[in-house]
Parts: sequence; structure tokens; C-alpha cells
Amino acid sequence: MGGNELYFKRNFHSMVQILQTKNALLALLLLIPTAHCLSQTAYPADSILSSSESTLLERAVVAPIAVWQRLSYRTSFLNCQFHPSCSNYAALSISRHGVLAGSALAADRIIRCNPAALHYQLKQSGLTGSPSDGFHHDGRLENPVPDNLFVIATEDGKSPLLAAGMSAMLPGAGRIYSGRFWDGLFGFITVGMLANATYMNINMGNKWGTTFSAAAMLIFYCGEIIGAYRAAARTVP
Repeated sequence: MGGNELYFKRNFHSMVQILQTKNALLALLLLIPTAHCLSQTAYPADSILSSSESTLLERAVVAPIAVWQRLSYRTSFLNCQFHPSCSNYAALSISRHGVLAGSALAADRIIRCNPAALHYQLKQSGLTGSPSDGFHHDGRLENPVPDNLFVIATEDGKSPLLAAGMSAMLPGAGRIYSGRFWDGLFGFITVGMLANATYMNINMGNKWGTTFSAAAMLIFYCGEIIGAYRAAARTVP
């Protein structure tokens, strides 16, 4: 067992106890150096944590992703169907586009990582060239982090702005309009569940739960708008 794994194993329970306390700020401050100590470029998110170009806020958001990778990358059961994986895609999005836009882009990817992903990948590959272009050499679906979030490349008359507006009014509607029914359905369910969780936390007077669920709902809501725009623009597989 390497030094990183031994450190994590010895401190795992104390880390969980810290994260269960109500002092979220203290937990966050303790999580950042812990993840940074673990970052030895063994996992994709480590490069962002150790980069001098990453801001403190970006490291704070990427730190839980780095910890998650140390768990998920140890079992094939949690393998992602995309390349890069959803966790690495999230870390790269935050590094490239900032915490707000990057988090929304990550939420969009999580919504798209559903059982219909292969169908949409094949359909999109057929529009842009050879179907083989849409796959990584290891068989996963190729989906790199975009350099520009709002590139219009539509070929069938769908309006990206209309799609974004539809999802702003009803999450998922813009994706369905763009021909991605299952993505729209998963987006609607996800935002709806987070909205319900926020409502329940408010009724129970759970301030920390309300803050967490409301923040997650806002991120996925923004992800729906960006996702609908990019789906109509044919810039996502």
C-alpha cells in the first residue's frame, strides 16, 4: 500500500466526521489541504489541485472531485461511459471556464450520462462524419470539454436561443425540442428532485440542507439551459 492510500485509509473516518459537522467552512478548509496532500498526479483532478494557475475557490470545488476519484477509480463498477469521465470532465470544466460556468457544464454532462448516451453519440457522429470519430480508443464515448460554450453549428433549423429559453421556463423542455427526449426527461427529473429536496429542507428548518440542495438545484438548472442551447446547436454528442 502506497503512502497516499495509507494516509487516506488512516484519516478517512476523521474526514467523514468533520464533513458531518455543521461547521461547513471548517470542513471545507480541512478538505482542501487533505486532497492536496493526496494529489500526486495519480488521478486526473490532481493536476488542477497542484496547478499554480488554479484559484483557491477552484481548488475548493475540485477537492471533493479528487477525493471521489480515489474511490471511484478503484472499481470498474463505477466506470464512466464517457471520455473523459464525468468527474474529470467536471474538474477540467471548472479549471477552463471558472467555478460557475464550469459547474453548470459539469451538471449538463451528468444529465447526459444516461442510458441513451450511446444512441445520441451515434446520431451525432452520423451528422458530423464517421461514427468511429465519436469513440475513444478504449471504446468509451468521446466528449471533450468545449473551449467555447456557445458555438452555433445547427443544421436542422433548431434555435439554440429558443431551446435555452424553453429550458429556463421548464427544465428539460429545450432538450426535448432539440430532439433529445431522454436527456430532457432526466434533466427535468433531476432539477425537480432537487427543488423538492430544497422545499422539504425549508419546511424542516434545515438551513445547511437548504443551502446545499438549493445550490445543487441552481447548478443543474443552469446546466439545463446550457445543455439545451448546445443540444440545439448540435455541439454535443
